[in-house]
Amino acid sequence: MSESPPSQPSSTKSRLVLWLVGLGVPMLLLLAWWPSGKPKARPVLPNPNGYDYFVKAASNSPAGMWTNKSLSAVPEGDLRGFLAMNEASLNLLREGLRFPSVSHRYMDFDPSHKLRLGEDLGPTKRVGVLLAGAGRLAELEGTNSAALEGYVSAMRYGQEVSRRGVMIERLVGISVENLALAQVRSLLPQLMIADARHALEQLHKLDASHDGPMVNLAAEAEWVRQSFSAWHRLMSNLHPRLRKDLREMHENFATKVNDLQAARRRAIVETAARLFELDMGRRPTGYADLVPAYFKAIPLDPTTGKEIAHPF
Repeated sequence: MSESPPSQPSSTKSRLVLWLVGLGVPMLLLLAWWPSGKPKARPVLPNPNGYDYFVKAASNSPAGMWTNKSLSAVPEGDLRGFLAMNEASLNLLREGLRFPSVSHRYMDFDPSHKLRLGEDLGPTKRVGVLLAGAGRLAELEGTNSAALEGYVSAMRYGQEVSRRGVMIERLVGISVENLALAQVRSLLPQLMIADARHALEQLHKLDASHDGPMVNLAAEAEWVRQSFSAWHRLMSNLHPRLRKDLREMHENFATKVNDLQAARRRAIVETAARLFELDMGRRPTGYADLVPAYFKAIPLDPTTGKEIAHPF
């Protein structure tokens, strides 16, 4: 009676491992060099596009000063001189604000952009501060209407220069808008009825045109998809620390976008309260005095969903 030969599990496992390695290595190599694919359909850009005016204004602007300090701390002589030096850029900015704007800085997905992403955004911030600086100079000269116009223009620029752009563009826009918003809030006690009403109208418009963080995060994701290989993106997603850092970066970005909207809505409440005081001769005692005459509904904090707190 013959016996059947013993099975050889180790030999079977070895062949399986070799088969997986033989299949897996080429697949990984293919993935590493696999092209990122065609970009999504390019959005139709407005024509004229205000963004093109902003880029030209930034390219004309010399290295500046006081971009990271409160405008109230800038000596009037420095302010006046810098504005005079940059009159051409100011005119380009004001012309660009007449048109719709969509950022296309990274829309062509040039792979070299991943090496210099953001290094050319300094002038973009400086020219935005120019608009707010023009408002500050008007305020120093006692022309509150022109001051308000300069500050609102800078806030609009902050929105439009980063419209549908990547995260770092939006952060530059947020920086400019925050600086100008602080100036608007400090100007409020000096405004008379016509200017206070205009300020409230413009702040409502800015709030209505505010893009949530997902608009820029979607643009960022598409830029990454086109600028980096599938292998690079896969390894980044698989690495726990990189994945955690990316998630935190996105969360921090969303917080900054929402914080800006909350600050703008606080300014809306403050402006409405100032206008009520000018209209009625007394301060409001609560939101019941302001709704619906000054806004249709009580502004909400975009992060918490609760009413914007105000010390009436």
